[in-house]
Amino acid sequence: MKARLNFVVILRWILGLIFIISGTEKLLSPMENFLYAIQSYEIIPLQELAELIAAVFPWIELFIGVFLILGLWIRWALLGTGAMACGFIVIVGQGMIRQLPLVDCGCFGDLFHFPLWVTFALDWMILLTAYGLLRTLSRTKALSLDSWLD
Repeated sequence: MKARLNFVVILRWILGLIFIISGTEKLLSPMENFLYAIQSYEIIPLQELAELIAAVFPWIELFIGVFLILGLWIRWALLGTGAMACGFIVIVGQGMIRQLPLVDCGCFGDLFHFPLWVTFALDWMILLTAYGLLRTLSRTKALSLDSWLD
């Protein structure tokens, strides 16, 4: 089978780019910026846990994005994408329900600023896209390291 560019590959790359941009922006900014965003949602009771999340989470985003772009371990990268999107939906949704005074979601550091409802919609699009890519995994694997390693 000849690998070729198709719509689902482009969607995989877009998801990967979103996660690379988000993770990289957080890694290049002081960790305290992302820590403040985490604390603003008022759901992590322990300071040490919030600090651990602020330190590790951007790396997870970056690696998932790179795996999606390269097409390495696509199934796992998409499952991770879906899990993260579910977490984002819950976190942002509870912030909206509780009417927390959040001006920005903190998703992209200082690069982009979105109101919570836009972030909520984006998170749903990410989740649905990851699900769709998992459902069409054989086509999603086109132009990927996974297809060359199989």
